[in-house]
Amino acid sequence: METVFRVVFVYVFIWACFRTLGKRELSQMAPFEFVMLLLIPQFFSRALTRQDYSMTNSIVAATTLFSLVFLTSIASFRFGGFRHLIEANPTVLVRQGELLPTNLGRERIAPNDIFSAMHKAGIERIEQVAWAILESDGKIAIIRAGGGEVHNPDSEKGVGARH
Repeated sequence: METVFRVVFVYVFIWACFRTLGKRELSQMAPFEFVMLLLIPQFFSRALTRQDYSMTNSIVAATTLFSLVFLTSIASFRFGGFRHLIEANPTVLVRQGELLPTNLGRERIAPNDIFSAMHKAGIERIEQVAWAILESDGKIAIIRAGGGEVHNPDSEKGVGARH
């Protein structure tokens, strides 16, 4: 029964930490922040299985991690230089209907990823694309020749994200 109480405690603790971070933070996490948050189960695994009867070490580790994510968010918001250091800049993948192989290679995006995003957005030919931009969040934004961003329903799900 003690294991059940430990799991409930960890669940409530992590829930409270995520509520403190807020929805915007979670949806716009930098990749390293997301990876760090994946470490949380490691912090609690020994405490949950009672190999380490003290939850204190787990709580300190997780609190430190959440604090670092929160402080990184504040620093990124307040200081542009810091933001440029930790966030990726958007990359143009298609310009005026032409694939940019250098940028595709640097971002490890296959041309098929561009074509897939185009087709899902209702664009048949590359010549119909004014710009395809890999945004800093990993989503591909497609702007149709003649103006207007094309809504890609899969872009919210991370389709076309970096590989």
